[in-house]
Amino acid sequence: DTSVVVTDSSTTAGLATPLGKTGKWGGLILLGSAPTSVATDTEVEGISGYSYGGTDPADSSGVLRYVRVWHGGAVVGADNEINGITFAGVGSGTVVEHCEVAFNADDGFEFFGGTVNVKYMSALFVKDDSFDSDQGYQGTGQFLFIMEGTEGDHAFEMDSQASKTGSLDSQPRSHPQFYSVTVLGGGSSGRGGELMHVNDGTGGKFGNMVLAHGPDNGLNFQDCGALTYTQSLPAASVGIGSGSRGTTGSTGYFYFS
Repeated sequence: DTSVVVTDSSTTAGLATPLGKTGKWGGLILLGSAPTSVATDTEVEGISGYSYGGTDPADSSGVLRYVRVWHGGAVVGADNEINGITFAGVGSGTVVEHCEVAFNADDGFEFFGGTVNVKYMSALFVKDDSFDSDQGYQGTGQFLFIMEGTEGDHAFEMDSQASKTGSLDSQPRSHPQFYSVTVLGGGSSGRGGELMHVNDGTGGKFGNMVLAHGPDNGLNFQDCGALTYTQSLPAASVGIGSGSRGTTGSTGYFYFS
């Protein structure tokens, strides 16, 4: 089958929208009160007038289960598309399981800081990054599936610093923990870039991953600050960079099994 029925405001009810169509609507944006590395009056990407973040890592934004976001990513301004599902300062009290983003014009899932944990997530044929973490995100992801097409950028785009001019060691340092992941890249046809782009001071823990059919390298490090890189998992007592926002401590590490 090459089409699904869509009844949004930009189509006539009952007409089919072909698979691969992007930008038919926006996406989901969740705003929470968990810590980030930016000021709490920072406006969320994609819309104006709404800020995020706070001081409660256990904050709850509710429950998101069995949700599919297809054909999203509408452009609302120059260089201002909407991600499939945006988690902005969302805390670990939020339940996110069995969610999928497909055919999105921007990123699939984006994490701006926060501590939300996700399970059973899939990103299919998005036109930018499949999973994008930034601004001190310190949550976990388990059972993740990514399938790229001939468009798009990275399967994982991972950053940390609060701004492009800020310290690569700004805290809280991003420390995503992603395990049990399958990435099927789009191959060398029509696109470039490594499957995992580790950038701007991010740390994290990564294991039980299959990275296949990439157009370039599987994993690339760039501008990562004063991090320790290791294939021996540090003890739980070893710091991951959880200082107060605005500090520039160099604690933290990047572990890859």
